[in-house]
Amino acid sequence: MSSSLDISEYLSRMLNIRKETGGEAAELPATAPQIAARYPALQRHTYRGGVMRARQIRFAIAIVFAAAAWGQTTTGQSVSQVFHFTSAQSPVDFQEITNAVRIGERTQAFPDRGAKTLTVTGTPAQVAMATWIFSTMDQPAPANQATQEYRPAGSVNDVVRILYLTHPGTPSGFQEIVNAVRVIPEMPKVFPYLAQHSIVIRGTELEVAMTEWLFHQLDAPAGLQPVQNQAAHQYLNPGVTNPHISPDQVQVLFLSHKWTPEIMQEIVNAVRTIPELTMVFPCTATGAVSVRGVPATVGLATWLFNQLDQDPQASTPAPQEFHMPGGVDDVTQVLYLGSGTSTASLQTVVNASRATMRRPAYFSPALNALIMRGTAAQIASADLQIKQ
Repeated sequence: MSSSLDISEYLSRMLNIRKETGGEAAELPATAPQIAARYPALQRHTYRGGVMRARQIRFAIAIVFAAAAWGQTTTGQSVSQVFHFTSAQSPVDFQEITNAVRIGERTQAFPDRGAKTLTVTGTPAQVAMATWIFSTMDQPAPANQATQEYRPAGSVNDVVRILYLTHPGTPSGFQEIVNAVRVIPEMPKVFPYLAQHSIVIRGTELEVAMTEWLFHQLDAPAGLQPVQNQAAHQYLNPGVTNPHISPDQVQVLFLSHKWTPEIMQEIVNAVRTIPELTMVFPCTATGAVSVRGVPATVGLATWLFNQLDQDPQASTPAPQEFHMPGGVDDVTQVLYLGSGTSTASLQTVVNASRATMRRPAYFSPALNALIMRGTAAQIASADLQIKQ
């Protein structure tokens, strides 16, 4: 091609190249810079991150033809796609699906409520994931409620799953489950969709496995849950190499008595305070309390939970003690005080126990229970002061 090639002939050759390649993208002829030299003022419009910007650059007409042929705009590795909502109806539905689509790193998603559309911009892999999430969520809940899974192309140890409740309850109960599966497995990428009673999660194989197990443990009908074996509600994290120093055990505990929300909260506070656990989360609708920690600490939390979940009509039980395994001098005692004990006497007892113990003590006014933890000598000293 000579330097005197006319612009119309140049564009005609481009179109012939596209026809010869079956509509596939083709490289521009090698003399394109010569055309640019003759037409320096040409403009083009391109999309970057979904926003159109005008720049004074070369080959405007060629880019316009290419964009029209593909039906989308691209910049480097960025592509945009528009999705149309069909099942989702409310603004809340639109926003929850949008939040889930943004589960991909740096994926941009912009809903248009008036047009009932969602524009997604990202890499081809991100848009592919967004397509799967959108198409799976923008429909009624599936009848079989089977777990859906997606693995991003080219990724390693990266899993996306959509989980469905089989016992949908109230919105507040659903939110408690969502919060629990965020807190206990330490899983930040959890996005709920109330219309389907589903959640979208993304993480490593181990993170997703623990999250899914906990989700199904908490997916129970409202009310008290019959528990025959607490080991059936226990999860051991296979990814932890040293269980003595890393939190590797999750236990879901279920109340056996129907307590008021206030009393349930006192039990939760005690289970959090005495074993010094940070990962403790209740679900009030089913009386479930999820805890996570090292096995010995979870064992203490389980024992304490069962001690406080006693028949409220029974007589005042005798003091109960738990000795931490491994031969360490670490004792926890639950001391039930008589219902006729005055407020001043109760405060004296609590102050005496806290002065003696180096670990936290907890008093439950509703249960009239004092929980102390310390060495055997400290517990004996506190008991003596209480009797006096």
